[in-house]
Amino acid sequence: MYTPKIGILLFCGVLFANALTLHIAGTGDLQGMLQSFKVDRKSTSHMIGGIARIATIFNSLKQQDPQTLIVSSGDDLMGRYFQTFNGEAIYSLMSAAGYEFVIFGNHEFDRGTKVLHNALRYAKFHLICSDLSLPASIRSFTKLWMIKKIGKVKVGLFSLMSEDLPTITSAKNVALMGDNVHMAQKMVRLLRQRGADIIVALTHIGYKRDVALAKQVKGIDLIFGGHSHTYPKKMGHIGKTLIVNGGEKGKYVVLVSLPIDTYTKKVDTTLARMRYILVDENIKKSKKVEALLDTYTKKLPPMTILGKSTREWDLRVKTLRKSESGVADMINDLLRKKFRVDIVLNNSGAFRGKSVYPAGPITDAMLQEIDEFRNNAYILHIQGKWIKEILEHGAASYGKGGWLQVSGIRYQVDLRKPLQKVVDGRVVQEGERVGHIQVQKGDRWQDLNMSKIYKVLTNAFLARGGDGYFWFKKYGKNPKNTYTSFYSILLQTLQRYKELTPPLPDGRIQILR
Repeated sequence: MYTPKIGILLFCGVLFANALTLHIAGTGDLQGMLQSFKVDRKSTSHMIGGIARIATIFNSLKQQDPQTLIVSSGDDLMGRYFQTFNGEAIYSLMSAAGYEFVIFGNHEFDRGTKVLHNALRYAKFHLICSDLSLPASIRSFTKLWMIKKIGKVKVGLFSLMSEDLPTITSAKNVALMGDNVHMAQKMVRLLRQRGADIIVALTHIGYKRDVALAKQVKGIDLIFGGHSHTYPKKMGHIGKTLIVNGGEKGKYVVLVSLPIDTYTKKVDTTLARMRYILVDENIKKSKKVEALLDTYTKKLPPMTILGKSTREWDLRVKTLRKSESGVADMINDLLRKKFRVDIVLNNSGAFRGKSVYPAGPITDAMLQEIDEFRNNAYILHIQGKWIKEILEHGAASYGKGGWLQVSGIRYQVDLRKPLQKVVDGRVVQEGERVGHIQVQKGDRWQDLNMSKIYKVLTNAFLARGGDGYFWFKKYGKNPKNTYTSFYSILLQTLQRYKELTPPLPDGRIQILR
């Protein structure tokens, strides 16, 4: 069994007579992954994650220093256990594992406040929510802020939610009380007034926004973030603010050690450390937590039925990569409506499944197969002339994963005409396959304006230049990661309507052979 070693008196080889070390450990975006799961590393498979192993790590850390703070930066209520047990299983197991200070992520609201209220009855940890207007039934379970005394030092904690909450969740009766910067400034002032010496922000806004926040708000000693699912190679350091992120699915426990001078009540940022504790087979499972997990696992249905479809879902490779796909049309239309963009452009390789799902029940496993890569949706602004080139690149990818599936735009592809050729991120032969390009504006269609800037949604893979689509990265302006996957959009829609039937192709892509 691997036991994490933490220097309590002797930190980094230096003995401090007037110092203590504040240890904070936790995860972000657990996503309901209570069981271990398989990953491939260096051509071999490993089982990682799992709440019973996380519990063992937390217990070991607590044995080393009983005052270690155990935290979560949100998005814990997701997946099969959430769908089946409405939050009871996840919050019961997080409580048993030793979580102490937890915040909401956007996905906690996916199934509405009634389901969340039921889940909170099983939470034996402190739930901090500083910047949301909530129904009284939810607010009664939360604290606006907290102060925890560690030795002679008072540690203040507050939370921040993504400003994208109104667009990435369909929660009702929940609203942001202010922007991240304003709310952080307010909470820092309040906690200082209440006597906090050290201030920790538990955030669910994404790592890049954590960095931006640290540049704009003084007085935060540590930001322990979530939402972006990242494991930065090293701890962020902006001014006197340190930044870490909780990652995803419980792959690692993130441990932060902050040396504090008990006279000045300040963090010595030069000696602060962050480390990742891999949650793998080397960590023994907590017998107590594993036994509790088993009681829920045995009650899981063979499959979780989310809704129904009155038409088959055709996700065969030949359908997706050589034609307009009704399923892709449906998903892209949902994305366009959700994020209020002009155009959606997704590569056909982003839609998985590779089979025909018959009409009837839609299961959670089915959605996970379709969105195998869990690519987040990106929004950016790009000029019409580059959209034309992007469409030509899609037309040159006929039969391959780069073939585009779209929404908000229609056009013809003539496979008989010269195709575009790209070498090293440069067009060396202009394509002539795409014509009659029109963009939807309300109920009308307008010709693509080559000089106009359009609001476009694509996926993270293409936004970073995948499949040779360099235009998004080179010419896209104001790129924004929504941290929302196809899976989550489909799930939210089914939770609301209980039915999701793909339309027949409407001719938005006409292929001439």
